[in-house]
Amino acid sequence: MTPVPLQMDSDRIRLFGGIRDDAGVSRIGWVDVSATDPTRVLATCDTPALDIGRPGMFDDNGVILGDVIRLPDGTLRLYYVGFQLVEKVKFLAFTGCAESRDEGMHFQRVQETPVLDRAPHALFINALHSIEQTESGFRAWVSCGQRWQTIDQLTYPQYNCWVQTSEDGIFWDSRTAVQILEVSGDEYRVGRPRANRRPSGGYELRVTSDTLSKQYATRRLISEDGVRFESDPVVELPRGPTNAWDGEMTCYPARLDTEAGESLLFYNGNGMGRTGVGVARWSNGLAP
Repeated sequence: MTPVPLQMDSDRIRLFGGIRDDAGVSRIGWVDVSATDPTRVLATCDTPALDIGRPGMFDDNGVILGDVIRLPDGTLRLYYVGFQLVEKVKFLAFTGCAESRDEGMHFQRVQETPVLDRAPHALFINALHSIEQTESGFRAWVSCGQRWQTIDQLTYPQYNCWVQTSEDGIFWDSRTAVQILEVSGDEYRVGRPRANRRPSGGYELRVTSDTLSKQYATRRLISEDGVRFESDPVVELPRGPTNAWDGEMTCYPARLDTEAGESLLFYNGNGMGRTGVGVARWSNGLAP
């Protein structure tokens, strides 16, 4: 669930993601795929790269991927979303941080408490899903949940998208948070904002939304500054054919521009990842 690709060398892409057990509790693991043929698996992790937190911690009932970046000293820094079950709402979800000095084989938590915790604009969910290093520090794109929605007697979280800055990527002042995207039409949640710079300039943002009629779908937006986004009318990642593994939904796309000059999109299919991970390639090399 929520795959995040990182090119490790000219031959290998490491795909990090959340892997659920039989109880639905996710740990973070990885799969290595070929950079030239990303449908070919080269290796898989034997144990979780990041396990759940200790009982009573904010991440004791599951961890899924937010983003992975390489720091200037070579350390891999992983931002993840930790889940905790509570009595009167479905769950709480806040952002943790861990680092690896063995190329992502294993991660150690920077701290056991969230780096993005409850805030006035993020009462129940404060989930980082993409981050960039800037001249002055870090900037992140985040899903923030403030309410709950009941549909067919089931409770779902409502959330929208924000951007926030930090000097060190660990301490985040909630006063820097700016909302960038709200639900529209019959949407009740829009999240997993994956932002990246475009080779042609500016930014693109991929989000996944859900509607009252339970149409789970992804879309792409573009921006000059990474804050003010406009929807792209092109359906970038349509669903697969009927009865296909991605025939009901394509969700959680993450772009990777390879060292060989190709643009790839890794994404989840039906059941928000239950059926696995797919990859799409731009037919003309690097996407604009």
